[in-house]
Amino acid sequence: MRGYLNGAMRGSYGKRAAFAIVAAAWLASVPTAHASLTASEAEQVRYEVSKLANVAHVRSVIARPDLTSEEAGAVMAGALASGPLDGPHAEYIQELVFGSASAASRPTLAVAVVRGLLARADALLAHGGSLDRNGEPLAELARVYALVEDVVAADPQSNITDSARTEVARALTEHFARNAGVLRPDEKVSPALATVRAQAAIALFDATPDAPGRRVDAAKSLGLTGPRRAALIELGTLILDEGGSDARVVALRPLLERVPGARESAEAVVVGQRPASPLRARNGSVVMVDAASGAAVSEARSPWGNEVAPPTIDEATLALVHDLASAAVKRALDRRPQLRAAVEHDGGEAGVTNMAAMLEVDAEGTLDAAAARLIAGKRESVAWLSDAIGALAVFAPVAKGADGLTVRLGRADASGGSTVRATRVSLDAAGSASALLFDAHTWRIARDSKGMVTGLSRDAAPVTAKMLPNTRPAAEQATSWSAAGLVFARLAGSPRAAIVAGPRVWVYGSGTSDAIAAPSPGDDVAVEADLRVHGGPAGIVVRAVPGSSSRGFRGVSLLIVPGTPPRAALLTGDGAGAEIAAAGVVDLASTPLQHVRIVVKGRKVEAKVGGATLEAALPAAFDHGDVALRAYPGASVEASAWKVQKQ
Repeated sequence: MRGYLNGAMRGSYGKRAAFAIVAAAWLASVPTAHASLTASEAEQVRYEVSKLANVAHVRSVIARPDLTSEEAGAVMAGALASGPLDGPHAEYIQELVFGSASAASRPTLAVAVVRGLLARADALLAHGGSLDRNGEPLAELARVYALVEDVVAADPQSNITDSARTEVARALTEHFARNAGVLRPDEKVSPALATVRAQAAIALFDATPDAPGRRVDAAKSLGLTGPRRAALIELGTLILDEGGSDARVVALRPLLERVPGARESAEAVVVGQRPASPLRARNGSVVMVDAASGAAVSEARSPWGNEVAPPTIDEATLALVHDLASAAVKRALDRRPQLRAAVEHDGGEAGVTNMAAMLEVDAEGTLDAAAARLIAGKRESVAWLSDAIGALAVFAPVAKGADGLTVRLGRADASGGSTVRATRVSLDAAGSASALLFDAHTWRIARDSKGMVTGLSRDAAPVTAKMLPNTRPAAEQATSWSAAGLVFARLAGSPRAAIVAGPRVWVYGSGTSDAIAAPSPGDDVAVEADLRVHGGPAGIVVRAVPGSSSRGFRGVSLLIVPGTPPRAALLTGDGAGAEIAAAGVVDLASTPLQHVRIVVKGRKVEAKVGGATLEAALPAAFDHGDVALRAYPGASVEASAWKVQKQ
């Protein structure tokens, strides 16, 4: 019996072995278990995508297990590259990837669709020179990158795996390399294209694997260099703008460093043209600000009002600081419900955000402005100041040592702003600041039992106007002004002016001919003063006489034009509103105070501004006249150490 069983088993084993040999030979004769789609199958996918048809069939084809990732991507590239990605097609792509039936195959679908979308972007970018002249291609490109970000930023329940994101990052890196002349953040482009490019850069950063060298890897993939690269690696924040000059990035860096509440929540800071749909990021918010004019903030738009001269800052940067402050204040109030209640009691979040932005640009001027408003009976600014410092303190380092709780603020200077500290910050029960040490002075904010501000003291004494070195006297519109031994009369326009001891004279312009004049001791004079100009062109006029109407005057104007760098121009005005250059424009040193000396003798005028000199010969019509100060619309000029001497 045992022999029979052994023989039967040997026979069974022999049959199985023979079958295995035959099966192995058959398997060796057929291809490996994957195959590309036939041309007709690929064409069917292209047709269905173009007609927005049969999404389930397209999904089943692209997610076939016998296709490699590259093959599936090539099919989607063929389907998307040649046709426009309009709104309905964007919805179709969303359904294709995120439809309820695609969860298991979503990683494969996501990568394939991203490759197809980037093929369409390649086709659009091939005509990069015309993108800004035709809005629809740019809008289409924005849809492409928004869909890519949707894939990258999908929540964990969507089953977009880390390996799928890694493949997306690789595809985006290759896309950036193919289109480096447009997509590299350092390359100069228009504000509209900068915004679209920013979403692509955010998507690449979001897709980059979360490894220790992630920031370095992303910077390399994006092609970042210089300050933009340093900001990403050191702060973890993408600064994305129009490219070209590094000046804006350099100016933003200290602002980001001293507003940690904004930086913690902001993955990217984008300066461009505000899009119809907000930009998105996977790991934080996007702070978006319009690429406004680079002109200095004017008197009319200054949040410091007339109490304090606005610091030298351009409108775009101030708007961006405001958005950073807004992000920081919102996060602080989310963390401190009691502080939120205090802010609402004091008038709301908008005023606190505005004050926080002012503190981050010019803390000294902001303290003086709030104090001056309190002296004038306006208490809300000091309340907002207290709440703003409390909100910024939420993200301050833990208090230690003699300095205690410390909040980093800004000081306006010629370089565009530096960081200073408010130390020994004390908070009340709600979390608003009740005391701080700043510039060797202790400031205390008093409130009553209902939370209303009742007073402000500096070094234990109630604040007075004499304690506030940065404040300016109230200017008024009039026909004449006299103080400190000076007398001025309206020369043209509708200027506002003020004069105090020193002497110091302020003129605020609302029209191009706004000017005030003082009697000249003779036709040949030397005028000397230190000028502080804000918000636009302003300066000194010699040989000034009234024009043919109240809107103009005749004279020779030395104008200082704020900017980076500031410039000086010498103009002659005909009295009817027309002005022409009498000498070439010159660059000036970037200092807040410009020392000016103008000598007019006979028909020659020489103006020295710091180390720069302008000279001109005058026509016969300019033989006589007075001396004057003028300011363009939204501009102001402060003249100190004013001297006029007969030559």
